[in-house]
This record gives sequence, C-alpha cells and structure tokens, in this order.
Amino acid sequence: MLKRIWYDMTDWKRLFDDLGVPCWDSGKNVAPGNINIRCPFCDDHSNHGGFSIEKGNYQCWRCQGGYPAKAVALAAGIPLQTAKDLIAKYSHGAISSGRFTSDRPKAHGKSITLPGGPLQDAHKKYLIGRGFDPDELSFYYGILGTGFADRWQGIDFRFRIIIPIYDVNGDLCTFQGRDYTGKQELRYKCCPVEKAIVHHKHLLYGANLARNKDRIVVVEGVFDQWRMGPGTVATFGTSLTREQVNLLSLWPEVIFLFDPEPEAQAHAREYARDLAACGCSVEVCAAELGLDKKGNPRDPGDLTPAEASDIRKELGI
Repeated sequence: MLKRIWYDMTDWKRLFDDLGVPCWDSGKNVAPGNINIRCPFCDDHSNHGGFSIEKGNYQCWRCQGGYPAKAVALAAGIPLQTAKDLIAKYSHGAISSGRFTSDRPKAHGKSITLPGGPLQDAHKKYLIGRGFDPDELSFYYGILGTGFADRWQGIDFRFRIIIPIYDVNGDLCTFQGRDYTGKQELRYKCCPVEKAIVHHKHLLYGANLARNKDRIVVVEGVFDQWRMGPGTVATFGTSLTREQVNLLSLWPEVIFLFDPEPEAQAHAREYARDLAACGCSVEVCAAELGLDKKGNPRDPGDLTPAEASDIRKELGI
C-alpha cells in the first residue's frame, strides 16, 4: 500500500575524514551502503557502528547504537549541537529559506479559554458520518462544540467543532473551529493570533500524545491525525514553518504521510531534504489509498480504522 522513499544526503565519509575520526566504507563489519566507525556507545574495539548512506540512520552490530547526531558527537568529542550543525553542513540540500512560509505574527496571549461546551447531537452526527467516534475524540483530544448562540470574546465561532491545540508539553496554546454544517464560508476558523499563546503554525498537532521518542509520522490535517492516532502529528497544511521543522528535528526518524496529490508529495520531499540536513533519518510515503465516493483521491483522514491500523503497523507506530 505504501511506496517509501528515504532521504539522507549527508556525506558521512567526508565528515569523519575532516573530523579526524577513523571510518571505513568497505571491509570487515561494513555492510554495503554503510560508512562505519568504532561505536562510541559501547566498548567497541573494531568498527561495528554503521551510518546508512541510503537511510541516514546509525546502528551498531553490538549494542544497536543511538541516533546519528549523538554518535557523531561522542565519536568526535564535540557538543551535540555542533554535531547537528556539522551534519547540516555536510549534507546536500541544506535548509533553504525560500521553501518556508513567511514569518507569522507573534502571539501575545497570556491565557486562553475555549468556546463551546460538550458535543451535542449535531456535532456527533457529523463526526460519526466521517467515521469517527465522538466520545473517543472528546476523551483523547478534548474537543468541544458550539451552537447557535456561541460567540467567543465577541467573535463568531458558531456551528463549529472546537479543536484545542497543545504544545509538546500538553499546555493549551490555541484552537481551531471546524464548521460542521458545510454552509459557512470558512471551513476552519482559528483563534486570532493576538489572543493565542502560540500560533498554531508554530506547533505540531498531536505532539503532546506522541510517546515514541525515536519516530514520528507527519500528516497534513487534524482529521488525518485523528485517524492515524498517537505517534503522528499534523502540520495544518503542506507548508511548514521553521518552527515546525525545528520541532520535527527532535525526532531521529521522521516519516511524511502527506496526501497523495502531486503538490503535497512535492512539499513532503522538500521538507524531507531539510530534515535530512538536520541529521534526521527521513522517508516520504506515497500511499495509494483509492478514491472516495466523489471520485477524488482519499487522504489518511478518509481511511477506515482497520485500514489506518494496517498502515500504522507498516510504519512501526
């Protein structure tokens, strides 16, 4: 179901040569397509630590190792941040400012309350119609609903499902409102930036529920994240900010599962190269998800729970 492409452009051989760290590209213990060093994570007296040229990950035959930037830092005796900077320097396709969205206005809110209240029948009917369990979403994500009379600080947020947005620590920072009637001009309406604590495009939706510190799967929208579940984060569209790329670089392995449209896949490939330049092991998955009832390509949010479960297993989350 998934076509998977790994991205890593780091010239490991030249990096280690310039750092004065002995490395091998062939011979004993060196798998094809690897650059090996003496593993700094264990009592290695040979060259069991391998950096995959294709995938960019690091693995020791003796102790399994750790993530690449830390391996470089320990092997060369340099600070971790310096190792990350050097990996970026010795990588092709380093971060280009032209691919990032323009700077967002700074949020100034000090605290935030949410509009709406518990989900009512109209909200639940909409969610069930899209294949979701309203009670489950309320429990895990704290979603609320608004009706005819709901305004928030004088702003019209009526007839919407309110989606709280948290930072990686679980602190409420802002929210979105999703129209459930299909009649409003804006499907999504965000908390005004001056009232938000953090702009939503400086956050990753679902990061507070990601328990795997080694791997993260990136999807476009909130509904995609709800369907794919914990271990995935949404970026609120296919254009990422520097803040979002910086947050994603905290995970050693990043997997993009954007919608199948060519433009979305092109964006995923661009940001995959940027993250590979940060030392992450990155792959882009082109999922063949079939067509919906209108004949349009399905995205992850359109999957059935069983289909999403199969993809989660394939991606190892």
